[in-house]
Amino acid sequence: MFSRRAIRRPRFNMNLQSLLIVGFLTAACLTGLVATAVGMHLINKNTIGEVHRTIEHNINAASLIYEHDLDRLLFQLRMAALRLQLCNGGQILLLENPCEVQQIIGESDTGHAPPDMLFIVDREGRVTQGISNPELTAGDVTGDPLVQRCLETGLHQSATILMPVEQVLSENPLLADRVDIPVIETPQSAPLQKERLTESLVARAVVPLKDRDGNIVGAVVGGILLNNDFQIVDRIVRAIYGNEQYRGLEVGFATIFQGGVRISTNVTTKEGSRAVGTTVSEEVYRTVIEKGEAWIGRAFVVNDWYISAYLPIRSPAGDVIGMLYTGVLEATYTDMKRSSMFIFLTVTFLGVVGAFIVSWRFGRTIIERVRILKDATDAIASGNLDYKVRHKALSGLDMLDDAFNNMTKSLKDRDERLKKVFQQLTKSERLAALGQIAAGVAHEINNPLGGIVLYSNLVLEDLPEENANQRQNVEKIIYQANRCKAIVQNLLDFSRSPSGEMIPMQINRVILTSLGLVKDQSMFLGINVETNLAEDLPDVMGDQSRLEQVFLNIFVNAVDAMQGKGTLKIKTKLLQRYHHGDRSVDDMETEKVCLLTSTNTVKITITDTGPGIDESYLPHIFEPFFSTKDPGRGTGLGLSITYSIIKKHDGFIDVESSPGEGTAITIYLPARDVIFPRALQQQGIENGDNNCAGVIQRNN
Repeated sequence: MFSRRAIRRPRFNMNLQSLLIVGFLTAACLTGLVATAVGMHLINKNTIGEVHRTIEHNINAASLIYEHDLDRLLFQLRMAALRLQLCNGGQILLLENPCEVQQIIGESDTGHAPPDMLFIVDREGRVTQGISNPELTAGDVTGDPLVQRCLETGLHQSATILMPVEQVLSENPLLADRVDIPVIETPQSAPLQKERLTESLVARAVVPLKDRDGNIVGAVVGGILLNNDFQIVDRIVRAIYGNEQYRGLEVGFATIFQGGVRISTNVTTKEGSRAVGTTVSEEVYRTVIEKGEAWIGRAFVVNDWYISAYLPIRSPAGDVIGMLYTGVLEATYTDMKRSSMFIFLTVTFLGVVGAFIVSWRFGRTIIERVRILKDATDAIASGNLDYKVRHKALSGLDMLDDAFNNMTKSLKDRDERLKKVFQQLTKSERLAALGQIAAGVAHEINNPLGGIVLYSNLVLEDLPEENANQRQNVEKIIYQANRCKAIVQNLLDFSRSPSGEMIPMQINRVILTSLGLVKDQSMFLGINVETNLAEDLPDVMGDQSRLEQVFLNIFVNAVDAMQGKGTLKIKTKLLQRYHHGDRSVDDMETEKVCLLTSTNTVKITITDTGPGIDESYLPHIFEPFFSTKDPGRGTGLGLSITYSIIKKHDGFIDVESSPGEGTAITIYLPARDVIFPRALQQQGIENGDNNCAGVIQRNN
């Protein structure tokens, strides 16, 4: 019964006009925030795209400048080779004064100093004259691959190479202060596990010397030590970024790396010195040095964030020996985004102010009519469903009066219908409660009745044949107990929900639906579910709710047996009775397939890795109220109901289990027959159906 409570008249905690204003302001704020978010997203996207294009352009320009310096070195040596007078019958003539050679080299490229390392070798690659180091010997450059390649091919060679510090000093001892670079690791850098560099990065060039007949008689070898040489990075910064600054800091930066260590850079530390010896971040190191790929993105460089680009520097053999870097201070772009956000927020604020003015004026015009509707709702809430709203001259709101009056009439009609529905619902609830009571009574009575029947049969067996009267009394007890069991069964049938309509359905979908109902429960946390569902299975005719009940019973029983740890395997397969080509039924399954009326059978196998079932229990597994669980953990009706449902679907169910090896439950359901060609049907009648006839005869 409905309980009628006293209806309290609601009070407004906030003026209605204030509510309208708040609503308008909320809508305006949300609109402004969405517009700001979208605008910021577009600005951020376009800014990032533009930054990446700029960085790609900058790193390509830096690469061209770097290659230009290598070409300049080669040009210096080629001009020097043309001016040196070294040919006389195929022999190299030494100049009396090495300063003359240096003067010739200096004249070859106006405005640029001679190379850091310079010497001349003969046809065999032996040093004939050390210009940067007059004491240089042949053994100091033996095995130089660029020199050997130049002498063999007669072509000039240029590349960036790694040279041991000892070799650099042997070619020019004055470079000692530039090759000594201590490695300084930072928390963000890649761990290089070294204290000082044992090699140096050198731009190397070799130009052949030929006599008048074009024969190679030697070569001019030169090199520029890139370690602590800031001419290239400064030239890159001037060419790409000019002298642009932001907040007193340079906007653009360039660096040459040897491996992951900065050997030439205009990036400065907090103390203001060039950050030579600092290392690159681990992410960049793995991408560029280890994988040999270019890297563009946001990177932390020494003490600030930069939009950076890194290109690998490769040796003549193709190995990555260093990197070329250009970067732009990230703060220039972040400040631009902050400025855009401030503009968007200002526009949003102005929109909110405008919404406040509009909502205030609009709220005053509708507040009176809203109060009239409030009075009407109070009347209806008090039970007066005959209340009518009177029309008043208020432009545009008369339709609300009509709608409200129609709503009142509808509420009155629905109230009457609800009373009738409530009476029917009360009857349904009473029947459902009776069904639950019936099920509970049946479960409670069934075990004592079983005991009565059992012990009565035992007593009957012990009574001698001559005690006819006593045997007759015991037989009456057994008869009446069985009647009670029949009544209990009727109660169970009464409590059971009626079956639905038999319709065609995909069994895989039913299995997945049933599995989805229970797989997220706590009892499935430690269970590994493996499914192997065959594709293109034919439909089966069945009641989906009852089949879902079957699979739920089996899944829950399997998981309960595994006690929170194990594997649940679900497999479906199509079996066909007719032998034709590759379509056949396994010999072990022929008997079960032949027991079904359909020529096509869907086989469902559900396997668990639980403790298994004792063989003595298997014959009783489908008996009602039979259970291997501990008392109080089951009713023993799950598999019995499952067996009954499968049987009503013209199917077959089987259980295979051994102690310690888990349990496998197999269900065979007849599928909707596929129309085979007449010849194939005839072949099935002659072969498959004859086999089935023998099987059925054996079972009968």
